This record gives sequence, structure tokens and C-alpha cells, in this order.
Amino acid sequence: MLKKIIGATLFTFVIFLFCYFRLKPLYFQTVGYTYDQGRDFLKAAEIILDKNITFIGPTTGIQGLFHGAWYYYLLLIPFIIFKASPIGFYYFNFFIQLLSFLFFAYFLKKFFGPLVALIISVIVSTSPYFIFTSTFIGNNIFVLPFFLAFLLVNFLLIEDKVNKFKLFLLISGLLVGFITEFELAFGLFLIPSYLLFIIFLKKLRSIYFQKKNFLFALIGLIIPFIPRLLFELKNNFMQTRNFFIYLTSLNTQISRSFGQILQERVNLFYGYFNSLFLNDTALKVFLIFFILLIYFFSEFRIKKYYQSIHFFILLSALLFFLSSLSRTDFFWENYYEGIQYLILLILALALTIDIKINLFLFNFAKINLLIILLIISLNSILKDFKVKPNSFGTLKQLSQIIYFIHSNENKKSNYCVKVYTPPVIPYTYNYLFLYEKLSKNIPTPQSDWVNEKCWFIIEPDDNKERRAQWLNKNIPRLAKTAKETVIDDIEVVLFELN
Repeated sequence: MLKKIIGATLFTFVIFLFCYFRLKPLYFQTVGYTYDQGRDFLKAAEIILDKNITFIGPTTGIQGLFHGAWYYYLLLIPFIIFKASPIGFYYFNFFIQLLSFLFFAYFLKKFFGPLVALIISVIVSTSPYFIFTSTFIGNNIFVLPFFLAFLLVNFLLIEDKVNKFKLFLLISGLLVGFITEFELAFGLFLIPSYLLFIIFLKKLRSIYFQKKNFLFALIGLIIPFIPRLLFELKNNFMQTRNFFIYLTSLNTQISRSFGQILQERVNLFYGYFNSLFLNDTALKVFLIFFILLIYFFSEFRIKKYYQSIHFFILLSALLFFLSSLSRTDFFWENYYEGIQYLILLILALALTIDIKINLFLFNFAKINLLIILLIISLNSILKDFKVKPNSFGTLKQLSQIIYFIHSNENKKSNYCVKVYTPPVIPYTYNYLFLYEKLSKNIPTPQSDWVNEKCWFIIEPDDNKERRAQWLNKNIPRLAKTAKETVIDDIEVVLFELN
């Protein structure tokens, strides 16, 4: 009974850690708000307000290829629930990541024990990576819950923890499809990797090729691609042709040696591991414990979940190998968005190795690891209480700019605003003005001067010459400054011609 009370108390504290590090920036609206978020929010608004449905999503790093449209469809939910409020999209993502966290913790407790569940949960709740992905919005961010579900479903399949194989194979196919649609690059590596496992791993082969089970997985895989297929049919298979052009050009663009690429990938995967830990102290403590685990691995045979740990380790190795084959363009970290969950599952499996000798010592080490991680987390919270959130480049900063203009504009029914922003297209401001129109009935501004007056929002730019050229082109020489302010590093100026 006492163990249950202690366990419940500790897990309640872990949930508090998870919520604190994420809800603080959401409450103060100090969340990243850039060109991409403005563009995506506007697309969700377009689907709802203009009834203009799309079959394709945002652009990728490969010219002519796009992510799937499901990201835009998902954004429709917070757009409706929060009545187009920009911060609503972030709360929606937080809620999804919280549900994923709670389900992951429950899964770990059921199959790996409460101690392992607490250790992994503390890491997730305080990880800079998982904090960032809970307070940011992007198509790649929604890969996380789907990739986590994919890993857990395959664990259940491999360990014979399910009865309805056809249903879980259908779900597995759906998850792979959605992962690909939310982050195309990840899917291009994951799909061939998983197919190889189905062919060569005896356990998966016996599952998929029994009683036409593979057909259910294939149906699940195809469903998420339906909007993309419709787009291809409408546009004469434009993306398919671009994809094959990209593949045929790979061999002619090799610019770096395999050794250089290999070193980059080693650093990349170490970065994935490093991003799990709150600070260097937590990382060093876990590395010491990990060295002990390597010793235990060498001394004792793993008997529990050995098939799953082989699958997860092989999946990590194959993803690493396939990433090293890309030698032309920079391999962005988000190509493998959510791979940290794979690392965590390997760690969880390692923490459950069956040791008959020194079992007490091993459990004692795990308890001390948990205590150290909790102390580090508590110390981080105490320090964070004193830190004021930075508003540079955040939703709060841009919202303050819109508020300043509206509070100083007498004729809100007809006014002019011009925006200089390095990405050229001011999607960020466009969506905020749209939200003001929808929530407060304030019309969106004109782009031409009104009554010889116009507001200018001027963002900083490292390219001074480009910024100066835009200002000279858009601000007449006779214009005089009527009002001005600087909100963090962004200038807001009202010019008049009279």
C-alpha cells in the first residue's frame, strides 16, 4: 500500500513537471510564431471560411514535393474549438502531447514496471526536445504521437500481446502512412526499413504473411495517401515525376565523402540522445548508468522482451544507415522527428533486463537514478520560477504589435499597414489581422495608403541592403513620422504625408 502511495505521489509530481515546463510559455504566449505557422493557420482558415479544401500540405526540402494535407485537416480542430485564436493551435498540440505522454507512461508501467515508467516519464517531462515539440506547431511535430503509437503497436505484435492481429496490422499500416504524410522524409526511410523487417525478421514475417494479414496493413497504409493520390490525379502526377527526377539526380550531385557523412550522422544521432536530458548533469548521470547497463548486457543474457529490443535496435541501426546514404543535401534533424521515442524504448527495455545475480544492486541503482533525476528536475523548476519568458520572435511580440496599431488607429474601419519581413510574405501578421477581424470585427488593413497615412512594421534583417532598398521603395521622401515605437526588436511606425 505504501509503495502505491509513493508511486502515485511521484507520478503526480512528474505530471506537474510535464505541465509546468509547457504551460508557462503557452500562458505567456512566448511560443515560436514564424512564417510557417502563419502560412499554415491561414490555410486552415481558408478551408473553413472559403470552403476551399486542399489535397496537399506544406512544401518539403525537395523541390516539387509536399507533405500531406492531413496536417491542415488536423489544424481545423483547434481553429473551430478555439474560434481561430492563434494560441489555440498551441494548446491543441500540448493536449495531444500530454495524452501521448500519459498513454506512454501507462504502457511503460504495465509492461516494464512502475520504476522504469517513472524514470522514463521524468526524462520525457523535462526533456528540452519534448518541451519544444509540445509548445511548437508544425507538420513534423504531429509525427511524434503517430511514431510512438507505431513503436508500441509493433511491440505488442512482436511480443504476442494482442489477439486481433488484423486490426493491429491495419493500425500499423495507418500509422506508417500518417508518419509519411506529416513528415515525408521520415516516411521515405521508414517504409523501406519496415518492409525489410517484414521480409527478413521471422516474427514479423510469420504475422504479416499469415492468412493474408499483409493485405490489412496495405489497406491501412494506402488510406492516409488518398488526398495525395487525388492531388496527383488532378495534376498529372506532378509529384511522382519530380520524385523520380530527384532520385535520378542523386548520383550526379555527390559532393562529400562517405566518411564525412558518417561523422555527421554520428553527431546527429548523438544529438537525438543528448536532447532527451534536461542538462549536462542529467546526461552525465545517465551515461554513467548506461555504462553499467553495458556491463550487465555483457554478463547476463536478456530473456525478457529480447525480440522487441532486437527489433528496436535494428530499426535504429537501419535508419542510421539509410540516412548515411543521403550524401547531397543537408540531412535535417526533423527528418527523423520523434526518433527520441525509439531511443527511450531501447532504454526502457535495457532497464528491464532479467538479472538473477546482483538483482538487488541493480534495482538500488535504478532507484538512485530516479532520485537524482527528480532532484535535478526540482532544482530546474526553482530556477525557472525566477526567469522571465523571452518574447523575441514569439506570438506575444507580434500580438503586441497588432494591439499597438489598433489602439492607436482612430479609423479602424479603413487603415493601411505595410510589413517588411525577411521572408517577404507577412503570413504571420496576416493571420493575426484575420483573427482580429473574426474575433473583434476589426477589418483587415489595406496595403495602399489611406488618407495619406500608413503604418509600417519593420522587422530586423541581417541583409541591410535588402532592407534599405525596400524602405526606400515604399516610404516616400516627404513622409513624416507621426507615431513610433519599438517592440523588442521590431519597429512600428505611423507615417503621414501631410
